[in-house]
Amino acid sequence: MERKSKEIQAVKEQSLARTTVSPFAWLDDMDRWFDNFRRSFEERFWGGPLARWTDSDLRVREPLVDVIDKGSEFVVRAELPGVAKEDVDLTVTPDGIEIRAETNRSRDEKEKNYEYRERTYQALQRVLSFPEEVKADLAAATLNDGVLEVRVPKKEPTPEPKPVKVPVE
Repeated sequence: MERKSKEIQAVKEQSLARTTVSPFAWLDDMDRWFDNFRRSFEERFWGGPLARWTDSDLRVREPLVDVIDKGSEFVVRAELPGVAKEDVDLTVTPDGIEIRAETNRSRDEKEKNYEYRERTYQALQRVLSFPEEVKADLAAATLNDGVLEVRVPKKEPTPEPKPVKVPVE
């Protein structure tokens, strides 16, 4: 009797350990491998994601950008932390927008017992195309709390799509 109970217990332990694995689970592993490879490649050669090197060997970052279609206009929001209005160079054309910003700051302190120097440089650049033609001469931009917002009216406004209720039979 004791032997039989040990066998049953062993079978129960094995059945608890088994899990049904999807035949495509290895694809998730491959995705993770490629993501890790891409991240390490970017960090080694470009200093991290969203960064690239220019001819002058100074790092230029691409700011994070949202493009929103409001029907009659496009609203472009770009994150430009630590950038003043004077440092932004914005160009809008009928088919796209180019955002450039460059900051170069230095701070020097000289005291009796120490000398302190700090220099920072930041360059941001992003070029985007609009899916429709816009009126570039009517574009307006504001910069508040490090977020640049550019409003560009469309040449021909498109009506906002309305959801359609579809009956299920």
